[in-house]
Amino acid sequence: MRARAGFLRDAAGHTAVEFAIVALPLFLLFMGIVEGGLMYWSWQALEGAAIDAGRCAALNAPSCGNPTTSTSATQSYAVAAAAQRGLTGVASANVTVATGATAQATCGNTTATVVSVTMTYHYAMISFVPLPSNLSATACYPLAS
Repeated sequence: MRARAGFLRDAAGHTAVEFAIVALPLFLLFMGIVEGGLMYWSWQALEGAAIDAGRCAALNAPSCGNPTTSTSATQSYAVAAAAQRGLTGVASANVTVATGATAQATCGNTTATVVSVTMTYHYAMISFVPLPSNLSATACYPLAS
């Protein structure tokens, strides 16, 4: 009979040990990629909602109201546009509609008469991924005369 090889020379179970060492970092990388993609999708949806609301307000559409006199209709439209894109949890308090000097400063210190719509959204993410959790989007459009 042959004597059993020493503990360090035994090859049984090496694959399981190597998998255990590599699996956790690989899993964390995969989850980070998925979480980053979901966050980017949320930002794109927020950006699209801000663009739609800004365009609607600039054209003085009936569904958005006049941004120089009332912002509540534009805020409601922005919240509905965000919900249509799958973002739940956006409230009217998260939507800022500005005209005049405030909008001109937000839109790059322009001298044109513009309307700006800024939306913020808190993205709930997995706690071990160190990415920013507050997303923001701004859209600027010249007011229709």
